[in-house]
Amino acid sequence: MDMRVDMRQVLTEYARTGGVGVVRPGARLEDVAEVLGAPVEADYFPNPEGSWPRTFAYGDVRLEVCGCREIFQVALSTGNGTVEVPGGRPGELVTLGSEVTFGELKEALAEAGTEWELWTMPTLTDQLTVIAGEYPKDVHYTFTVPDPAAPDSATLHSVIAKDAEHTC
Repeated sequence: MDMRVDMRQVLTEYARTGGVGVVRPGARLEDVAEVLGAPVEADYFPNPEGSWPRTFAYGDVRLEVCGCREIFQVALSTGNGTVEVPGGRPGELVTLGSEVTFGELKEALAEAGTEWELWTMPTLTDQLTVIAGEYPKDVHYTFTVPDPAAPDSATLHSVIAKDAEHTC
């Protein structure tokens, strides 16, 4: 990944490929590790040693890997102000500002020629989700909405790409 990459580029790449660089649903863990080096173990829940699925990370990019060692989900939490994403070489991480508004994402996706749809829940007014891509491999950008009257100022909370139909 080019060191001059900004968060908007990362987000449009997510829409196009489902991930960051070589880290994307459908990629084999061993192929990703060949390019980026070994990931960090990032299991959130206690699992018996050696059991699958498992969670790994490259910086703030979390990947869920199933028993066949294929990535089926790539997630990025953006609510802390910065994120570390793989830089494209073993061990290299790039720190980016992660504060992106709904208005900025709409603009970035439009510039990239990427179609998307807005998904809201009538009973949940403090959150909205933009969905790009097509099921079963789609990307969900979830935003925190402090003021429902000004949705364009909503701030990005997380991005998740998942292959919902992956089976081993």
